[in-house]
Amino acid sequence: MKATRISFSLVALAAAIALPLDALAQKKGGAPKPGRYTDFHDLDEVTIVQPFQLGSYKRVVVQRLNTTNALLPDPKDNSYAAVKAALANSTEPFAKGVRDELKRTNLTVDAGSRGGAGALVIRARITKSDPGSQAARYFASFGAGAAKVGISGEIVDGATNKVLARFTQERRSGFGAFGGGYRELLERNMHQIGGDVAGLLRAF
Repeated sequence: MKATRISFSLVALAAAIALPLDALAQKKGGAPKPGRYTDFHDLDEVTIVQPFQLGSYKRVVVQRLNTTNALLPDPKDNSYAAVKAALANSTEPFAKGVRDELKRTNLTVDAGSRGGAGALVIRARITKSDPGSQAARYFASFGAGAAKVGISGEIVDGATNKVLARFTQERRSGFGAFGGGYRELLERNMHQIGGDVAGLLRAF
């Protein structure tokens, strides 16, 4: 009876650690499998719908980021013009982040609207555009008043339009000269998230 209880406990323990070990294997280079993951290759959340081989593609197309639901500050706020400009230009730093991360691969990275055969398409939207407080960054520092950007999106096969993966990521920046300009820090976050998404691509 005692031996049976011990055996049962060992089986339960093995089952309990199976999922964390599987997630760890994925972080260390194991083949990504379909499923939902948190903190996957430095991204807050990733859902793998259909695994793919990055080497099968020749280019990455970054579609214009959707900023429809990104909140703007009150027009009377001193950050309003900077946030509006950062959102209008958001695709450029995001695409540059993707390009910089993939520069050692054979993939070309372009901003555009069409995919086609041999292309991976990134289509995403900005979910958060918080400029933070420049005064708090300058006087308090230590992360106070950080600017935040959130982006959610999909990786799509350009030939079939099938969704291969979904992602959600948020970045924050709290440092810069004289507290860092609003647009400067928002675009820095966009660039970093682009690099994070490219890192996701390199996992395949």
